[in-house]
Amino acid sequence: MLYVASVLLAVMVVLLITCGVLLWKRREETGDYSRLIQAILSWISAFFAFMFIFRIWKGTSVSYVTYLDSEHTFVPIGIMMTYFFYPLEVFCVKGNRLKVYAFLFIPLLMLLFIGLFGGIKYTTLYTLADLWEHIAEPNVWFRFFSLIVMLFYGFVLFLLPYDYKQSSVDRKFIWTYSLGFCLIGVLYFLEQMTHAYVLEVLHQMAWMGFFFGVAYYELKIRLYTPKKRYENLDVVQLEPASPMNSLWEKIVEVIEVNEGWRDPDLTLSVLTSKVHSNRTYVNEAFKRNVDMGFSEYVSKCRIQYVVEELKKHPDTHVHDLFFLAGFRSRSTASECFKRVMGMTLTEYLAQQKS
Repeated sequence: MLYVASVLLAVMVVLLITCGVLLWKRREETGDYSRLIQAILSWISAFFAFMFIFRIWKGTSVSYVTYLDSEHTFVPIGIMMTYFFYPLEVFCVKGNRLKVYAFLFIPLLMLLFIGLFGGIKYTTLYTLADLWEHIAEPNVWFRFFSLIVMLFYGFVLFLLPYDYKQSSVDRKFIWTYSLGFCLIGVLYFLEQMTHAYVLEVLHQMAWMGFFFGVAYYELKIRLYTPKKRYENLDVVQLEPASPMNSLWEKIVEVIEVNEGWRDPDLTLSVLTSKVHSNRTYVNEAFKRNVDMGFSEYVSKCRIQYVVEELKKHPDTHVHDLFFLAGFRSRSTASECFKRVMGMTLTEYLAQQKS
């Protein structure tokens, strides 16, 4: 199994370097530091993976045969801190970013500093029996406590205050990224506590999938934040059909008056909660008043906004308009445009030029 793990690590090194190069080459497109950060993290991870292979086969590391090895308990804490930079860049958290950084980093920095530079003498633990025999020793439970903190610290990404108006990703990506981050942490914790090669392989595969998924999202899917906000662009509102009953008035207030259609996280469930109703009544209201479903109506609002603004400002970058309309995915925006307009975006732009 050591050979299998080494081969996977070698594959991971190649994949991480490749992802880093691709992100670095297109780092200027987003107008922020997201791809630059992810490229650097890819190369850092590739370096550590390569060094792990080298040290294992040179016999200069015993981390794979000892439990709660100090190197593999505290160094990953430092690595974990670096992986908060990417989500903080693309999530666009609300409030004082300095306070968010302090909340994320100060506790981990304290653990890292005490663990590596606090002058603690660590007991070497070769078996689980050794672990339980020495569990009462401060140096042992401190290492165990540090692993527990690192395990649960990944979940703080779910707690970051998210501003959809500024963020270039939607809540679905935030949850996907956070869950992937937590999965890697759980697998690492289990691997360190059991030294099972199966878990080591799963951890490496999760790590590769995580980096590849983020790189793919950055390069193929994500709609980045416009460099220019186009604050002078008008808000386009659809004229709702009559009659205007009480529930429909509430729906129009959420979607039209409050520009709820701009929110990439607006779903039927969110809408029903805002209007204090249920899915059956809300669906019926859409059918009776506009003869279409919720998703179709919101898509029409967004695409109509894009089309009207392109007519008024033909030089505006269409991806900027997609972002301002509430889309965070190029593929979703393109699919909605074709469904609403009956033609692709490319066909529409060519038609406008002719």
